[in-house]
Amino acid sequence: MITNSVFVLSKNGKILKPTTPVRARILQSQGKAKKLKLFPFTLILEKEVDENVELYLELRVDPGAKFTGISLVDLKKNEVVWAMELEHRGLAIKMELIKRAGVRRSRRSRKLRYRKKRFARKKPSGWLPPSLRHRLLTTETWIKRLLKVAPIKSIAIESVKFDLQKLENPDIESIEYQQGTLFGYTLREALLEHWGRECAYCGKTDVPLQIEHIHCRSRGGSERFSNFTLSCEKCNQKKGTKPVEQFLKNKPEILKKIKSHQKKSLSDAAAVNSTRKAIFEMAHQFGLPVISGNGASTKMIRIQSGLPKQHWLDSSCVGTDQIVKLRICQPLRVTCKGHGTRQVQRVNAKGFPAIASVKKNPITGKKEVKLVAKNQKYTHATTGDYVICFLNQDRKHVKAGIYRARVKTPTEKGVEVLISGHRIAVAQRHVKLIHCSDGYEYSFPRISDDLLRFQAI
Repeated sequence: MITNSVFVLSKNGKILKPTTPVRARILQSQGKAKKLKLFPFTLILEKEVDENVELYLELRVDPGAKFTGISLVDLKKNEVVWAMELEHRGLAIKMELIKRAGVRRSRRSRKLRYRKKRFARKKPSGWLPPSLRHRLLTTETWIKRLLKVAPIKSIAIESVKFDLQKLENPDIESIEYQQGTLFGYTLREALLEHWGRECAYCGKTDVPLQIEHIHCRSRGGSERFSNFTLSCEKCNQKKGTKPVEQFLKNKPEILKKIKSHQKKSLSDAAAVNSTRKAIFEMAHQFGLPVISGNGASTKMIRIQSGLPKQHWLDSSCVGTDQIVKLRICQPLRVTCKGHGTRQVQRVNAKGFPAIASVKKNPITGKKEVKLVAKNQKYTHATTGDYVICFLNQDRKHVKAGIYRARVKTPTEKGVEVLISGHRIAVAQRHVKLIHCSDGYEYSFPRISDDLLRFQAI
């Protein structure tokens, strides 16, 4: 078997033992079950079942900064029966907050009403930034979803703590932990000494030097010392928000020098450190036994099991001391997309609705463009819905056939979907809704060659 197991519920909503995809197709073809959910795929039987299903699955979670691995493991056989990889959007949230902060800061130069300053705003206990809280909430959401459809007995979560200073300087010890990079210096003094009091880009000296971000803030750059350099005003303005690789593509020696100054970002390790306790405490609210695992034992079991490094495989090795077996080779890939904005219609660069209807004027005989009102709502589909499209003729870059796609924009006569990276307009009569938008995008990644040998016979 390659794909995930299929969850099954009785007619009265009672959780039953998951079944195989082959058995699920037989139940559907015989009219004994119907599809309840597409992601995760769940069937509901046409009759009630009084069977008491033993809780025999363990939900194992490997939290990460960008990806979180989740798997369901049969405790009797220590075998993975279902798995998924959850891709977070913490960086996108951070960039949106930076953009919002810039808009709010611009109030100082706009003629708006006076707002009284607010001081002494205290954050509540356990507060997390929105980009980190997103990781906690999405993990909690998927644990709740799986508890409703799977007979889960316990939860195992990997709790890892990174020594950030040890990662940056392996030889650090004792009092050096309290003495950072700027110990005894100000930021400007340390940069002037490090860069030899010259512009890092053009080498000019005896000119006013400005503190410059190597990786600009608007692209996710940090405020670490290794991300700062010195440049003259001309180079600073010329570089702007360009990546340093693009700005210095004709100066490979200078680029190499600047890249050697940069150090690997520790933002991912910091994010895991900040959320590890919150995720572990959150798991206790479900009333199940919660097991804490560590990164060293997880890695050891994964190596002993002969499994490659993947997020869902790491999660299957959390909290166990036995060799892990695989019943599946292809996990579900879930990407957090958010619920979008409150804006009903897409607009062009000039602020007008991007979708317009072209109609012929009966008097003049000329074609006129009628703009769609911004407040017009469509009830047949919403952005993010999964649909099946029936294309009866070839389109530009897309051949005729049946496609599963995600709605990009609803229109007056149907929807616009994204197929193979191309936006295609499809009439409503050729579209069938299969999954409503819930803020996530679903896919199945390509199976690696290393996993094919674990396919069950």
